[in-house]
Amino acid sequence: MEMRMPDLATTESEIKILRWYVEVGKSVERGQPLLEVETDKATMDVESVVTGVVTKHCVREGDSVAAGHLLAEFADAAAAAASETPKPTPVTAPSTSQSAGQTASQTGGQSGGQSGGMFARNRAAQPAASAAVSASATQTIALSPAQRAVARRLLESKQNIPHFYLQRSVNAQAMIARRQAAKPVSPAWDAMFVHAVAKAAVKFERMMYRFENEQLVTQGTDAVGVAVDDKGELFVVTIASPATKTPERISQELMDIVNRLRAGDPEARRITPGWITVTNLGMTGTESFVPIINPPQASILGIGQVRPQAVVTEDGRIEVERRAMLTLAVDHRVVSGKYAADFLAAVINELESL
Repeated sequence: MEMRMPDLATTESEIKILRWYVEVGKSVERGQPLLEVETDKATMDVESVVTGVVTKHCVREGDSVAAGHLLAEFADAAAAAASETPKPTPVTAPSTSQSAGQTASQTGGQSGGQSGGMFARNRAAQPAASAAVSASATQTIALSPAQRAVARRLLESKQNIPHFYLQRSVNAQAMIARRQAAKPVSPAWDAMFVHAVAKAAVKFERMMYRFENEQLVTQGTDAVGVAVDDKGELFVVTIASPATKTPERISQELMDIVNRLRAGDPEARRITPGWITVTNLGMTGTESFVPIINPPQASILGIGQVRPQAVVTEDGRIEVERRAMLTLAVDHRVVSGKYAADFLAAVINELESL
């Protein structure tokens, strides 16, 4: 039996082998993480598609390979146990996994918004590295591949993308009414923001471009991403063609993907591109926050808590409305402040017209 490098659907470039989790002569179950790899967009685990005993590593740690390249050979577990123990034929490799871990920790990135995990396959959480240290010793926490990818990419974003930020509050009454009318299954809050962003982009197509090689390049998708936290790891799941769907349908698709992702479905964790990400911290009581753009996207929308606020009307009266603060972060190389402000106004108009 053998296994080849799967198509990770994240990049057309070669895939670097970081480390093997299962040594030659050891057993592995189907779905168990077999090795860690890195693309130009993510660090992730590759899971075994075979149940058996690893008899040969066909690539070295540090090698770069393409999708379809032979990774490993296996023997049936029962047959291997019944026969004489074979001599292992491991491939000697430099310890690149250690240097990769050091590089990620040195970046010191702060998770702020897409996915990775937004960029990672299913794996067990990495334990804290705190075994039997003295009180005076420095304690560390080992990051998972997903967390390292987020740290690296968001540091890259803050260093290389000239962010600017726009904030406006939205009257949430129309959204509240829409949710109440749809009971007992109300659409998720995120679904209504995904719908509004997609509808607004129909009139503001330049928002769907990115800066690349001194020119603007279309993102090539109309999908909108939603940031999802799963046990401390960040993922971005996407909804295709949301401008053509109702918030109720978007909500159903979103809940299905999130449920499969949290159940460990590798297909749900597969990276799919979107031109913008919606990230919502309203459920935590956060009133507003400033998100970090998730490359190669050029914008991200942060959503704060829907809460009662005193509003002064045009005739001077004070009324209480349930409102939420929206923060749009934009790559200034792609659009001007005026263009982004008009786009955000269009998003708010869509939300208040539901």
